[in-house]
Amino acid sequence: MRVLSTFSGISAASVAWKPLGYGFVGYCEPAAFQCHVLNQRCNATAPKYLPHGKGFERRKYGSIPGGSVVNFGDITQITDDDLRALGQIDVLEGGSPCQAFSISGLRKGLGDDRGNLTLAFAKLAARMREINGLRFVIWENVKGVLSDKTNGFGCLLAGLAGSGSGGHPVESPRGGWTNAGHVLSRDEHGNADVSICWRTLDSQYFEVPQRRERVFLVASFDGAVDAGSIFAERDCENRDPSSRRGPQQADAGSREIGSGDLIWPPVLGTLNASGAGMSRPAGQGNELDFVLVFSDGTVRRPTPLECERAQGFPDGWTDVAVGGRATLDIERYRGVGNSMSVPVMEFVGYRLLKAVEAAEQERMAA
Repeated sequence: MRVLSTFSGISAASVAWKPLGYGFVGYCEPAAFQCHVLNQRCNATAPKYLPHGKGFERRKYGSIPGGSVVNFGDITQITDDDLRALGQIDVLEGGSPCQAFSISGLRKGLGDDRGNLTLAFAKLAARMREINGLRFVIWENVKGVLSDKTNGFGCLLAGLAGSGSGGHPVESPRGGWTNAGHVLSRDEHGNADVSICWRTLDSQYFEVPQRRERVFLVASFDGAVDAGSIFAERDCENRDPSSRRGPQQADAGSREIGSGDLIWPPVLGTLNASGAGMSRPAGQGNELDFVLVFSDGTVRRPTPLECERAQGFPDGWTDVAVGGRATLDIERYRGVGNSMSVPVMEFVGYRLLKAVEAAEQERMAA
């Protein structure tokens, strides 16, 4: 399964999916610190395209050496020639910026340039379906996207289902979008063309000590694979793909995260770009959820390492050199807080593989 990752950040998808056999042929991430992580952990290049505006000066990337996997940077500047050079792509993956749909970001939805990147993602998927034979899309965002007043989620569904920018958004049911759903699009002949399924998943149920509700969406352009089968769990046995992590990654949620036994809290609130310790009106848990209390009397905030573990990353994943200097804690907090939970991505990637294998077995038996 060949993957193009977008809005890659520090690439939870790479950590989760490479052990499953996925191959990453490209990344799209313009933020300087995250680009350094992608270079040192995933051998990605410096970004080919940078957004226009403050914060993306080319000098910030001068210390990134070589790299064998292209990082396109800004997804809006990817050309058709860029896509043709990639060849066949099975999966387009990404979590477009969530600030436009979160309370902390004032929930401007599609009235925010960051929200419009969701539409750019859908347009990229349509182009890749034509140029690269794209089979699947996996997208992630905050739960607030389901109640966005500008109906960004409905616009995304329309774009993925083939309506394109000239079509109308899919209207939400009365009362808004539910935490899980299934959409089937048919072509002009009435044949099933695109299936889309989404489900809200909480990281705390995937062996990491963090409450983190996120919407995961799968779109299938492969008529043999219904996206609904990815999230249709009929039992609990298939939830955990289990034991494909190395020793340093195993049991991230249960490992000791500091000196002394942790007695509070049992589960952290939702990590964000600040890491921990910031009063927030964003529904991300009580301030005390970010104070660690240990049996030896120690009271402190989580460290970047502990935040990595709360997201399921290998220890030190974000501890990289940036232009000859050591990384700053705030950079690590931001990278981890803006990323996805590795075990949840592992679950989604595993279930997609199982659905593809089942479809292939049915084809061979026919």
